[in-house]
Amino acid sequence: MRTTKSDSSPRVPSSRRLTVALSVLATGVAVLSGCSTSSSPGPTTTPPTTTVVTPTSASSTAAPAPTGTGGPEPSIVMPTPQLPTPPVVPPPFSTVPTSPSTPSTPNPSTPQTNPPAGTTFTGEGLTDAQAQTEQQAVDGGHQPWRLDTVMVAKAFVQGRFGWTNVQTSTGAPMVVFVTNQDGSKVTLHLIQPATKGDKGIWEVDSGVWD
Repeated sequence: MRTTKSDSSPRVPSSRRLTVALSVLATGVAVLSGCSTSSSPGPTTTPPTTTVVTPTSASSTAAPAPTGTGGPEPSIVMPTPQLPTPPVVPPPFSTVPTSPSTPSTPNPSTPQTNPPAGTTFTGEGLTDAQAQTEQQAVDGGHQPWRLDTVMVAKAFVQGRFGWTNVQTSTGAPMVVFVTNQDGSKVTLHLIQPATKGDKGIWEVDSGVWD
């Protein structure tokens, strides 16, 4: 014999159960939405960037900067233009002829500027050894002009001043006056440095301009 159990619990209407289920579902969706918002941030909106293009000079665009991986960028040295060197122009040749070299011996015909009157000058300045050599030469028959005061005076002014055409006079045995053709005058004082007397040689010891 089948026994039938009767459900003593109160029955909930179907519409009410549907409402409770929707409420529970809504609560779960709200909880999940709150967790997702707090854990992962939302997408970040980046404002658009504006690129400003500035005009560059010709020199900067002519040599772009090289791109490399690491290290400082090498500097670019622009070559300096070299200016052409002007040619060297030699100086023009002089049309003025050069004067001939002055001879060592003065020209007696050329007027010379003489020192003032009273200016003294030295004579031959023979040493004792030279005077003895000259005396021995005269004793041996050589250089007989050394025994004449006028000849010694003429030889002296020719060698010292270049006078070749002169006039002489003697005022004392040891003084000779010499006048050049241009009018220049000197007085010479002579001595006998070795042998005295007629056999002794003469030497110009000093002189003075007249």
